[in-house]
This record gives sequence, C-alpha cells and structure tokens, in this order.
Amino acid sequence: MKRAPRLVLGVVLARWLHAAAGNICSIMHWAIGFRELGWEVWIAEHLSSPELQPPERPGQASPQEEYWKTTVEEYGFRSCECLLIDGESPQLEAFREFAASADLFINYAGHFKRLDLLGSRTVKAYLDVDPAFTQLWVEVCKSDMNLEGHDVFLTVGTTLNLPGALLPTLGREWIPVFPPVVADYWRQKLGAVPNVAAAAPWTTIAHWYGYPELEWRGRRYAGKRESLVEMRSLPQHVLGPCAIATDLAPDWDDYAPFTEAGWRFIPASQVCGNVSSYLRFIAGSRGEIGVAKEGYIVSRGGWMSDRSVVYLALGRPVVLQETGWTRAIAPSEGMLVFHNIRDCAEAIRSIEADYETHSRAAQALADTIFSPRGVLKPLLGKIL
Repeated sequence: MKRAPRLVLGVVLARWLHAAAGNICSIMHWAIGFRELGWEVWIAEHLSSPELQPPERPGQASPQEEYWKTTVEEYGFRSCECLLIDGESPQLEAFREFAASADLFINYAGHFKRLDLLGSRTVKAYLDVDPAFTQLWVEVCKSDMNLEGHDVFLTVGTTLNLPGALLPTLGREWIPVFPPVVADYWRQKLGAVPNVAAAAPWTTIAHWYGYPELEWRGRRYAGKRESLVEMRSLPQHVLGPCAIATDLAPDWDDYAPFTEAGWRFIPASQVCGNVSSYLRFIAGSRGEIGVAKEGYIVSRGGWMSDRSVVYLALGRPVVLQETGWTRAIAPSEGMLVFHNIRDCAEAIRSIEADYETHSRAAQALADTIFSPRGVLKPLLGKIL
C-alpha cells in the first residue's frame, strides 16, 4: 500500500508565549489543513537554551517547553512533533527518520534553520507571511531571513509576482498563495457559533507599534499605526460601535484621540491569550475592519491576512483594505474592499443592509476558496 505523503512544517510556537493565539491559528491552518488532505504532518521548532525562561518551580521544564507540550497535545500532534533545544530532543531520532523521507518541507516565515535534517529529495518551501517587509528586511536592512537552502518561495502576497508590485523580489520567483483556513475545525473548537447581536462591534486586532519604518526607492513602508490613524474617525461614519484589540496603553499619545473619536480599546492579552478567547472575540464581532500595515498598502503586493479568514470561517463578513489583493480575487458578498475611510464606512453600511446574506457568503468563502482543498491542493500542483 502506498504511504501517505509527508510534510514537515517548521514553526515558531514556543518562542512566542504571550498573546499568541493568532500565531497558533495561522500555523495550524497549514498543519491541520494538510492533515485533513490526508498527509502525515510533523511540526518542528528549535530554540537555544539562552532563549528559555527559567521554570516556575524547580524540576519543571521551561515555560517555552511547557507551552509547546500543551499546544501540540491540544492540536493532536503529540506523537509527531519535535522541539529542539540546542539541537537536542527526545524525539530527535524519530523526527530525523520522518524528515529524511518527507515529500515537502514548509518553513513558516523561515524560522526553522535545521535544513540538514531533511532528506535530499524533500522539496523545501519558504513561506513568507510578511510580504514587502520580508523582502525589504533583506534588501534594505541586510537581514538574514534564512532564504538560502530553499527550493521554492511561497508568499501570502497574492500579487507580489505581478507587474506593479513595488517591492524587491530578491531575484526569486515568489509563488502566491491565499492563507488557508480549517473552517470546520475552528467552528467545532468554538462549540456552536453564536448569533451575533446587532449592537456588536466591528472589530480589528492589531499590534499598535509593529515594525520600524523602512524606505526603499523613495517610498515609505510603515506599520499598522500609520494606517489606523487614517481610520480614526470611522466610528463617526457608521451606526454601530468599533473596537480594537491591541497593546496600546492608556497613557500613550494615540489612546485619547481614538477613544474620543468613538473607538473602544480591548487589551490584546484578553483576546489573544488563548485560542478560545480569540475565537470568542471574533464570533462576538459583527465583522472585521481589515486595516493593513502601510507597507502592505504601498507595496501593492496583495497581502491577505490569516486573521481575516478566521472571521470568514465564523460567518463574520470582512472589509479589507486594498493591498493589491483584488487583482487575485474579486471582492464579493462577505468580503468587500476599501481604499479609504469613506469606502470603509460605505462597505460596512452595505453589509449591515443585508447582513445575513453577507454572513452566509463569508462562511461559504471559507468553505471553498480559502479551504485546504481550495488553497493547498492547487498549491501542491505548482510545487511538487
């Protein structure tokens, strides 16, 4: 009997302990997505001992190791995972045997560097989840993003490879891919997706200050804060409330102007501390205000968010800022585009005028176009 195809997914889970529910979901879209397609999947990460926090009590493992153990058990990867600490792991030999025969390796954001553990015939794919910034960190900052050693380069910059994208390609062919979502899995994990109240807020989730601003060929590539400032008066243009789950502190300069404009702030730790609270927050939203980092907008590389597809999976419509993504997929019921604050308000009003239709359409998008079958199967035809 022919064995199932094998995937090694290089991840970054244990390194990010706090308010990382979005990161877990993003990675599990891929791990569980391939598993649902019938693949054998191992996940792997490596850390060095100086990166480990001291255990809470003597005799315990480090918080990173405990977090890894809890996470892999929760998502059904306990017998197919390897956390390397200084190159060592109790699962190292089993992982080495599996990795040597793997058909495909996907390196999430390039964090996994032990490519020597993979087989010579394994197709090694780099997955770029920060299109524009990944390339500019290499081109402008001369950062080592661990691109070397990979055979193919994937990106959620859905139009990065098209004429008009304003970012360096680093001499590589970047294969666009939509962020996949395992919709049924998140619905089941939530339990029952509740009906959302008419007075529920439109929401967004953001790091207020993320990446330092970059400049390339006379253009500025900045972060989320710069884009959010352009949307500050949005609550005054829509009927319902608007809320941001973020790390913005009340004594920071932007806090008062945004609250005065009608925004409600929710501490990111309350939303992103675990996946259950993350899913409940999204399910309790009318929809997503998909504000993009300024660098994504300027680059026209077609960035799409793995967070938006979770909103869709839970039947919550999204209004997404234009980054070039409309060249890859047309806006439609359940997923509308905006260029500026006026467009955003109009899109929200349009959805609210026929909310149930847009809600059903959002869920249908998650079940078809953004499903593992809709995203990963076509991708495999391009890279294997």
